[in-house]
Amino acid sequence: MKNHSRETIILFFSLFLVMVGFGIIIPILPFFVTRLNGNATALGFLMASYSLMQFFFAPFWGRLSDRIGRRPVLLIGLSGYGITFILFGLSTQLWMLFSARILSGIISSATLPTAMAYISDITASKDRAGGMGTMGAAMGLGMIFGPALGGWLGHYSFSLPFFVAGGLAILTLPFAWFFLTESLKEPGVSTQEGRRLSLEISKNPQFPLFFVAFVVSFSMAMFESTFALFAAARVGFGPREMGLLFTVIGVLSVIIQAGMIGRLVNRFGDAMVITAGIVISVIGFLLLMVAPNAAFIIVYAGIFTAGNSLLRPSISTLVTKTAREEEQGSAVGIMQSFDSLGRILGPVTGGIVFDFNINFPYLLGIMVLIAVLLFFKRHQANFSMESRA
Repeated sequence: MKNHSRETIILFFSLFLVMVGFGIIIPILPFFVTRLNGNATALGFLMASYSLMQFFFAPFWGRLSDRIGRRPVLLIGLSGYGITFILFGLSTQLWMLFSARILSGIISSATLPTAMAYISDITASKDRAGGMGTMGAAMGLGMIFGPALGGWLGHYSFSLPFFVAGGLAILTLPFAWFFLTESLKEPGVSTQEGRRLSLEISKNPQFPLFFVAFVVSFSMAMFESTFALFAAARVGFGPREMGLLFTVIGVLSVIIQAGMIGRLVNRFGDAMVITAGIVISVIGFLLLMVAPNAAFIIVYAGIFTAGNSLLRPSISTLVTKTAREEEQGSAVGIMQSFDSLGRILGPVTGGIVFDFNINFPYLLGIMVLIAVLLFFKRHQANFSMESRA
């Protein structure tokens, strides 16, 4: 298989931009909503609206990429991403924020499943985990730079971060247009099969992987949405300490996904790496609940992050390996929907149980991760052979 370093770089930067856009809103969106006379309820629905649209539309875009090719769908996703973020920056009323965010979720959800399917198209099976890890590293970097960029630019104007993110996406378009070749060998052969895959999810052999993706996303979303409050209550962390901590966590995630995933999968197989990631995540949650001081909270949060970083690329890789070649876009799109569903329900559930006890989100995370581990182990034999192919 020939070297596709040029395409990989473009995909890397595209996913980096998507996650910059996802993270850029974190430090400024509450102030933006408040300025437009919104309240906490409006903020919660606004944040959920993006993931909700991804849940519904990611399978559609993945299926479309199987039918018409990866390149046009990626270009649509990047274009929509840039335009909707500029619209977000131009919003002067709350309904305009909702409209721009919903539209962004609909169109930008084309980017991630299609990019993952593209990587699957251009990498051999033995190299795919490394390729997925590289894409995971791009997203991790986006989550490092996104909040930092949002906080810095938001100091000057709440709208400026959105103009910058949208402008960067539009600047990426010419490179994608001229240098991103079509990776799908025979577009159009799987329209019916992709539709069948979407309609019979629970009966599909890949359902265990989709369900694992949901639980992993759910537990991570509970962690992300409550950890700042947890650390503040336990050791008095403020915004500065949390910013530094999330930067450290982001760097750790990038190191693991870019430098270790490929080697681990080639040695142990995707299924075993997924199992190890779940176990390490559980250990991280357990340790966080008994952390005695700030130093231990940082270390234990790093342990949880390490486990989670092993999971996402491995699940994506195994989904593409176990899907038929003409259905990979559809399969990754459905996986992305399950991931989005976790990011919808995770923050809501985490916030509710946190109000009862600050340890409850992590206790619940332990319970659902153990349950999904047992569920996955029942089906692991179906995937172990594929993961070593």
